[in-house]
Amino acid sequence: MNNDFAIKYNSIDQDNSFHELYDTFNKVNDKFMESTQSDASQYQYMITLINQLQISVLAYDEKDRIHLTNKAFLDLLGHKSLLNLESIKSENQSLYHQIKTIKNGENIVLKTTINNEVKRLSIAASSFKLRSKHYKLISLQDINAELDQNEMEAWQKLIRVLTHEIMNSVAPITSLSSTMKHIVQQGDLEGEKRASLEEGLDAIEARSQGLMNFTEAYRALTRVPLPNIKKVAGQNFFQRISSLFLPTLNGSQITWQMDIPTGQFELLIDPDLMEQVLINLLKNAKEAVNQETGIIIMAYTFSNDKDYSIITVTDNGYGIPEDITEKIFIPFYTTKPEGSGIGLSLTKQIIQSHKGELSFNTSHEGTSFTLNF
Repeated sequence: MNNDFAIKYNSIDQDNSFHELYDTFNKVNDKFMESTQSDASQYQYMITLINQLQISVLAYDEKDRIHLTNKAFLDLLGHKSLLNLESIKSENQSLYHQIKTIKNGENIVLKTTINNEVKRLSIAASSFKLRSKHYKLISLQDINAELDQNEMEAWQKLIRVLTHEIMNSVAPITSLSSTMKHIVQQGDLEGEKRASLEEGLDAIEARSQGLMNFTEAYRALTRVPLPNIKKVAGQNFFQRISSLFLPTLNGSQITWQMDIPTGQFELLIDPDLMEQVLINLLKNAKEAVNQETGIIIMAYTFSNDKDYSIITVTDNGYGIPEDITEKIFIPFYTTKPEGSGIGLSLTKQIIQSHKGELSFNTSHEGTSFTLNF
C-alpha cells in the first residue's frame, strides 16, 4: 500500500502450501519492484530529455499544482522551482492569465516583460488525462529573435524595391536636367537645341509624374482603411463582381465561370474592400491567361465544420515562375511594365484585416488564389 516492495517472505520451514504462497508473494514483489524501477527510469529519462529542450515546458493539474517544469521554463522566469500557478502569478500577471485561459490546441503570441526584458512568447496548450486526473501541458517559446530577423528581412526587401523604383526615376531626371542646363548656358535656344530642351522637359515631366504615381501607390498601401464588416447578401455581392468584371473581357475569347450556391446566403465582410480584392485577383488572372483559350473561375463555398468562407479565383495560365513566388506579396515588386506592384500586397492586407488568410497554388497548368475568412 506504501509502494514498498522490498519486503521478502521467508518460505523456509513452512509447510508446502505456505511455502508456495510465500514464493509467489516474493515473485509478485519482484515484479512490482521491477515495474517501479522501470517507471522511475523512464520518468528520469523524460525529465532529462525535456531539460535539453530550448522550448519552455510546464504541466499542471486541475488544482493548479505544477507537476512538471523544465530548465528552460525556470530560466525564463528566473526561478529554481515552482509549486503552483500562483508562483507564476506573483511573477507575471499577464503570463499567468494566458496560461490559465488558453484553450486546448490553441496557439497565441504574448508580448510581456519578464525580469526587465521584453519577451514575445509563442504559447501553445494541450490537455491529457493520466490515472483519472486531467492535466494541461503548456509550451512557451521566445520568438523575439525570429520576429526581429523576419522584420529586418522584410525591411531590406522593401528598401531594395523602393530604392530601385526611385533611382529609375531620379537618374534620368538628373541626367536630363544637367543636359538642359548646359543648353541654356550656351544661350542659343533655337532650332535643334530648342527641340532637345522641349524633349528633355517632356521626359522630366513624365518621370516626375511616374514618381508621383509611385508615391500615391505607397500612400494607398500604408493607409488601408479599417474594414466596416457587416452582413451582405452573397448572391447580390457576387453578381455585382461579375457585372464589373465581364465588360473587361470584351474582345477576348476568355471563358468566365462563377460557381456560387444557388440559394440565399450571407457574407460577413466589408463589401467595398472585398470587391477591390476580387476585382484585383480577377484582373491578374485575366492578364495571366491566353486571350483566346483562357478560363477563369471564381468559386465560393462555406466550411460548416470550421465555420469560415472560402473564395477561390482560378485560371489556366502558365503559372507563376518559381523564382518569383516568394516575392509576389512584396510591396512594389512587379514584373508588369505598367504595374505598381501593390495589388497583391494590398489584397493580402485587406484579407488579414478580415482575420483571414490569402494563399495560392501554382503550376504550369495555372494558378489558384484562395481566400479563407
